[in-house]
Amino acid sequence: MLRVENLSAGYGNLQILRDLSFHVNQGEVVSILGTNGAGKTTTLRAISGLIPVTNGGIYFNDVLLNKKSTEFIVQSGLIQVPEDRKLFSDMTVRENLEMGAYTKSTRANFKKNLDYCYELFPILKERETQISGTMSGGQQQMLAIGRALMAEPKLLILDEPSIGLSPLLTKQVFDIISEIKKNGVTILLVEQNVNQALQVADRGYVIENGEIAIEGLADELLNDDNLKAAYLGIST
Repeated sequence: MLRVENLSAGYGNLQILRDLSFHVNQGEVVSILGTNGAGKTTTLRAISGLIPVTNGGIYFNDVLLNKKSTEFIVQSGLIQVPEDRKLFSDMTVRENLEMGAYTKSTRANFKKNLDYCYELFPILKERETQISGTMSGGQQQMLAIGRALMAEPKLLILDEPSIGLSPLLTKQVFDIISEIKKNGVTILLVEQNVNQALQVADRGYVIENGEIAIEGLADELLNDDNLKAAYLGIST
């Protein structure tokens, strides 16, 4: 579904990614792991067309996305929930969800998708008329994911969905990610919470200094103490 081949990208003269390659198969959850500054968010920005690619290729369902507009990428079904959520903070929960269903096809399925979001996130239905900027961090994260689901993603990209959340809310978010996977949505997950990320993933990649340092099945990575100590800074 998604192929990233020999990708190089960065900001101006600062190159962050160097010859990065990985893939995501349909129906998988794939986790990209790494410490702060490793290049995880830069990878997602390049995939979504937010920064230019200087070398290599990004293919989504065999379509080259290099130099495609962000609008084209989103309409192709590649939907990202950014690290800072980017909610419309002065709009209600319902209005934020409506903003996710902006294409002709998603507008046609609005009621079905809204019911699905409310089933996944009952708190959003309860707070339907609440201004989103007054919600807790966990509720805002649920709303950001719900808004993305309203766009009917073929590939859902989640950038640090647990950041700033309590352990209880983090568990709830990852339970929801597992539920979304069961409903057939392919997920690319960037996370610093290694254990939670690998528990929901099928496979994982570890980025170090803008390069893939290691890759493998999630279970293998989760149980590799040497890997976690060497590449993720986790003492064992």
